[in-house]
This record gives sequence, C-alpha cells and structure tokens, in this order.
Amino acid sequence: MIKEITMPAGGQTTDTSTVGAWLVKKGDKVKRGDELLTVETDKATLSVESFAKGTVLAILVEEGDSAAAGEVLALIGDESDRQEAEARAGGGSASGHGAAAMPVSQTEEEEDEYQPIDPSGPVRYASAPKQEQAPSVHTDTGEVKAMPNAKLLAREHGISLSDAAAFTGKHILKRSDVQNYIEDAPRRAAAEDAAVTEVPLTSMRRTIARRMLESSQNIPVFRATVEVNMERCIAFRAKVNDNKAGFKISYNDILFKCMEAAVRKYPYVNASYTDSAVLLHKDVNIGLAVSVDDGLIVPVVKAVNEKNITEICEANKANISRAREGKLTADDMSGGTITLSNLGMYPVTQFDAIINPPEVCILAVGAVQEKPVLEDGQWSAVPVMNLTGSFDHRVVDGAYGAQFLAELKSLIEDPAMALL
Repeated sequence: MIKEITMPAGGQTTDTSTVGAWLVKKGDKVKRGDELLTVETDKATLSVESFAKGTVLAILVEEGDSAAAGEVLALIGDESDRQEAEARAGGGSASGHGAAAMPVSQTEEEEDEYQPIDPSGPVRYASAPKQEQAPSVHTDTGEVKAMPNAKLLAREHGISLSDAAAFTGKHILKRSDVQNYIEDAPRRAAAEDAAVTEVPLTSMRRTIARRMLESSQNIPVFRATVEVNMERCIAFRAKVNDNKAGFKISYNDILFKCMEAAVRKYPYVNASYTDSAVLLHKDVNIGLAVSVDDGLIVPVVKAVNEKNITEICEANKANISRAREGKLTADDMSGGTITLSNLGMYPVTQFDAIINPPEVCILAVGAVQEKPVLEDGQWSAVPVMNLTGSFDHRVVDGAYGAQFLAELKSLIEDPAMALL
C-alpha cells in the first residue's frame, strides 16, 4: 500500500512551504525515522522524516518549489505499488531525482546501508589529506553517524567522516554523501588558493535572509530604549535560586514574566497586523531568539500568561535544548505574539532587533553593566541594562510604545510585582 509523504504545516503567516533539498532519490530504500527532505517554512528550515518503511517510488515536488500544507511530496511503497505510483506521478518522478528504479533484490552492502553506525566507536578514520579538507566555514557537525557503505567508502579514501559531514551539513551520512565529498575535492583544492572563499548558503541561512528582508521592507519601525536598574532583579533571581535546590531561573525567565505582565496593560504590543484588522491575542506567546551552529531560530513558549516562573523556566530550558539538538518542530516555532532577543552574555550594551512578522514588537536586551549614579549627593555603582523595543508603527504609536517600555522597566526593577 502506498504511503504519502505530505508537506507539514507552515508558519502562522502562510500555509505554503518550500522544498529546500531532497535527501533521497527515487529508488532509495528508507525506513521509519529516516530524513527524506528539508522544508523551508516562514520561520525556519525543518527536516521531514519518513513514517514508513519501503522504497521511494516517486518524488512529486522539485527542490525550490512550494507546496501547501498537506500536499503530497513523495510516495513510498513496495514493488507492487510501483505502477500506481508512476501513474500518479505522471509517468515518473521529478526530473532532478529520477534515478533508475532500484531492483527488487538488494545486495548485502545496500541492505546494510540502512543501519546507522556511530563512527565514534572503535573504528577511527585518518584525517583527509590537505586538499581534501572541507572548507573551514562549515562548522560543528555534532554527533556524526554514517551508514556502513558510507563508512567503507570513507575508509577506502582516507576521509574523515566529520569533514564529510561538515561539507554536506548532515549528521547522518549515506554513501552518496561521501561520494559527493570525494568528487568535490578538486573544487576545494582550487578554492584553497583563491583570494575569496565561496560559502554556499544553507537552507536556514536562506530562510533567515528572506524573513529579515521581508520584515525590513514591509514594516515601518520605530525604536525606543530605556535604562533599567537591575539591583532588585539581580537580588530577586539570587533569592529564588537559593530557595530552589537544583533549580535555577535565568534572567530570560524573569523577563518573560515581566513582559507578560506589561502586555496585560498594553495589549496592542501583543498583536498582529493584517491588511484589514489588528488582531489582539488573548494568550501571550513569547519567542526567544536562540543562536544555533548554522543560524538563528525562535522557539516559542505558549501561554506565558498561564505559567508561573518555574514553568516558564522549564519551557525555556526544553526549547533551548531541542533547538541546539535540531529537534524543534514547526509547532515549537509558530504562534509567537512577541519576541525577546538577549545578547547580554556578550559585551553588547545596546542593539536593535528586527521584528518577526506578523508580530508587532520585539525586545532587545544587552549586558548588565555598572554605571555611576548620584543619589542623595552620593555616587555609587549601579548595575543597569539597556532595553530596546522595536515596534510596528502601523499598530503601535510612539507614546504607546514608550508607556509600555516604562511599565516593563518598572516591573523588571521590582520583578516581584510581575508575580501578583
């Protein structure tokens, strides 16, 4: 029986997503959990896994083409389904992936390719010769795994699996990935002597570029910055963490709760803009910008207005962990109503963040720094933090945005008030 691989739901602004790259071709055998393709939504690049075992009988949507949520992208089945699949595909699959059909019988080597093996075990491969090195711009490969065929080919050519993974951008290598790395060796060798290194855009980087351009071109933004005295906030965090054995809240968790409390008073900051109306959201769904190896993603904590500080902390920790492990789903990154971007872990004192449409506000916080303050005729060093709001001027006017920032500033300076 044929199994349909369909386009997952996109982001909140569209039901259409784009096929970024096919990781399989017609005739490939797959099993449940194998990555089939990458999909570019309006939020990020996601991988689509197979939910069934079988052979890829047809690929119906080309790389770079868009499809609506639920539209069939590929067909998986066994040999008895091949005629039906080819009929549905109009005589064949997408031209870019129409490899010859795989015969019914498989060699032992081909069968073994579908059993992932962790190369960090006893078998180690020599580093590639200098001309075989992947470009240094391809960064962390994480925990690299490889099919047996891929391991065998890498060993025959003296290739490091980590280098091949960095080149392909994949964490599970197939024989074809290693072969592509080998065939690309002349280009890499020539690039070493070039004055300019060409770094191919990843799917995530293309998505980020498209989203940032969409925001900057379509949203009239105004920005405002307030300076926040962090003395009480620092003390509040220390007190909470001292009283909870093994449990530590972050400044982001406190900021989430303060943002939620301020939004209750200024609901137009927790809104979305459409051509016919402004949508005021009942729930406060806060996105947190998270840096990952190949870009930036924004997981969302849903219904912060229904969560206490402990639940917010747990949700943030889980989202950050899944983000850095590449395990976020489309639902994890959709539904945001306001976003926080925090560069306080770096020596950045103030910056402007780009609004994440269709939201109308994003907050940017910098590092806490000590600043001399004159109080009652005495100078003292006070920890302060700059908080910058970027607002969609189609929804939020200057005075309203300033009032929201003033309310948020007062809550951060006395965070216990946000818990009332």
